[in-house]
Amino acid sequence: MPKKSNILVTGGTGFLGNNLMRYLLAKYPEKSIVNYSRHTYAVNPLTHKDLENIPNYVMIQGDINDVLLFRDTLKDYNVGLIYHLAASTHVDRSFVYPDEFIDANVYGTFKMLEVLRRMKHKPLMIYMGTDEVFGDVPEGFCRENDVLSPRNPYSASKASAEMFCNAYHYSFGLPIIIARSMNMFGPYQHPEKLIGKIITRCLTDTHFTLYEGGSVRGWIFVKDTCDALDTLSKKGKVGQIYHIPPDAYLTVPEVAQAILKVTGKEHLFDGYKGRRLKDDERYALDASKFTYDLKWQAPTGFAEGVKITIDWFAKNNWFWCHTIRKE
Repeated sequence: MPKKSNILVTGGTGFLGNNLMRYLLAKYPEKSIVNYSRHTYAVNPLTHKDLENIPNYVMIQGDINDVLLFRDTLKDYNVGLIYHLAASTHVDRSFVYPDEFIDANVYGTFKMLEVLRRMKHKPLMIYMGTDEVFGDVPEGFCRENDVLSPRNPYSASKASAEMFCNAYHYSFGLPIIIARSMNMFGPYQHPEKLIGKIITRCLTDTHFTLYEGGSVRGWIFVKDTCDALDTLSKKGKVGQIYHIPPDAYLTVPEVAQAILKVTGKEHLFDGYKGRRLKDDERYALDASKFTYDLKWQAPTGFAEGVKITIDWFAKNNWFWCHTIRKE
């Protein structure tokens, strides 16, 4: 990335995007950090209100399908690095509104790539993928170039977008790096997600249940993901795929018990009821390439990340109190 160029984050008002914006603004005060994002149901507009007073913060409310606005933004702000995070991500919603996921995740990425291939000076793009592109992994760990086997509309749309990124790198020379991460958690995450749901129930003394099953997921504190993405922008090789190492592999009951223990609210958990629609049992990534080639380790870790997240939710009930509902 050229020293004088600026950074653009698509989906900067989303969960990961919001945290990445804050990470970049603090680390690179000499650069303009451009938040190119549209508001969706999952975005609380107040979450980035405090950023407006930061001199190097730029907010562009736009859709990645708007090619003219996207092109002009890249040129106007001399963008040399793009973190492409904008996506529809809620798996359960993808079963009901699959067309939204195709439009945002596949077609939106395609439109961005078309803009980039026509630019004389092409910025580096880091595409944010997901572990779910491999589908259910009963045993072992998936390496970066293993066969993709998505099993829901969300993961299929993310796998399709990856294929376009790969094709445009080889066909048109676009400098692209693909990163795949696992389940993130932390400040500013919508409380519909597992960890946010459990924390908000504990903070409001609300009894709750969880779906049955022992699904295994890799969990990573969101600021660790931000640090990993920043590392990729400096050390990653163009045209490569990298798996970001999770802080821990845990089942849903293990995650729940970790939060209940920290908050001391074990009595609020009323057990398991029902099963999640078409849920994959296990995702697992081989992240040795990231760990050894890039010499990276997560700065925070799961246990400390959970404590930080609980403390943040406790101090920021304006963010979530209007969304919580009784079971």
